[in-house]
Amino acid sequence: MSFVAAPDASRPLDPLHAPGLDTLRALAILLVLCFHYPREGAPAWFAQLARFGWTGVDLFFVLSGFLIGRQLLAPLAAGERPQWGTFCLRRLLRVLPAYWGVLAIYAFLPDAREQDSMAPLSSFLVFTQNLALEGGAFSHAWSLCIEEQFYVVLPLLVFALAGRVRWRGVVVLVLGIILLGIAIRMGLWWLHLEAPPPDASPGRLYRRWIYYPTWNRMDGLLAGVVLALVWTFRPALWSRWVRAPLGALLLTALCLGLAGPLCSDNRTLASCALVFPLLSLGFAALVVLAQTEPGARVLGRVPGARWLASVTYCVYLSHKLVLHAVHETLATYGMGTYHPLTVLTSAGCVLSAAALLHLGVERPFLRLRERWARPLAQRARPEPAFAAERGGNPPALNKVG
Repeated sequence: MSFVAAPDASRPLDPLHAPGLDTLRALAILLVLCFHYPREGAPAWFAQLARFGWTGVDLFFVLSGFLIGRQLLAPLAAGERPQWGTFCLRRLLRVLPAYWGVLAIYAFLPDAREQDSMAPLSSFLVFTQNLALEGGAFSHAWSLCIEEQFYVVLPLLVFALAGRVRWRGVVVLVLGIILLGIAIRMGLWWLHLEAPPPDASPGRLYRRWIYYPTWNRMDGLLAGVVLALVWTFRPALWSRWVRAPLGALLLTALCLGLAGPLCSDNRTLASCALVFPLLSLGFAALVVLAQTEPGARVLGRVPGARWLASVTYCVYLSHKLVLHAVHETLATYGMGTYHPLTVLTSAGCVLSAAALLHLGVERPFLRLRERWARPLAQRARPEPAFAAERGGNPPALNKVG
């Protein structure tokens, strides 16, 4: 892409290490936990909050698009060839070990599952489980499937467009993808949800045709990549954004306020068409807000957010298994889902299991990743012709996990 980033002394500190982003990761996983916690017998206030918990995945998508987009675009901004091998190695060692560990429990210990049925094991191994999915055990891995598909497509897109597309072309491409997604969701709604068969479950139809498929859920990842493009190649524009916290706050409030009613009744045509773009734009504005000075002061001082952010992936993978085990065990002692001891035990066990998975599996492979990836990065050298084509050599960006 024909983008040139010049050094900018006003650029804020590396947002990958901004405490505000840790808080957003923690917020995203808390929303997901609320959504997946059983609703039967829930207090009215919690049931109302839990209805919106699925939006935590959309926040994760925006954060992932931003962080991974920056990692891929950093070499281009520095006038270097992207290090595809290093990128793939880093992503594989980041995602697969903990995922395979939890998947092995689901595959070989069926009594531990939160549901009896489960998609074919092969669909989990090749990350296509989200296609034609209607539910079942480990169904929440659908979002990881979309992210893995994103990790494949984005490098190919960057490779195909690098040096060939300018900002006007990027704007047209982004708007085209958004409008295409809206059109696809509207078409699927007319085909499958407008007049469903009498014996069909509207919820299952919605999840199968609208909620889970990759082509319907590109908005959040796309919003994050756009943020990464601006941060990497237009640092002056990014600096103006983070110096305007009121604008970011108002945009966040406007988009999430408009999305709220659509989230409540998400099977309507209007919701299927617009709720994902609105959530994505609102959460993208929230990411910017978290890196403004007032946003960093508020969001960057939440106790425990940094630690919780470090184990969000492990929480996401394992929480349904843990909740099921805790509730089944305590039910034998007459304690229901919302008994105070059940709630406290559930929270403690979810965090403890995630910490064990993080320390026992995830962290050792992250260390191994750094040992393997560093020599690959050191052997890579920018090619003079390519660097000259970029026309600049901005500050290097730190790699993302």
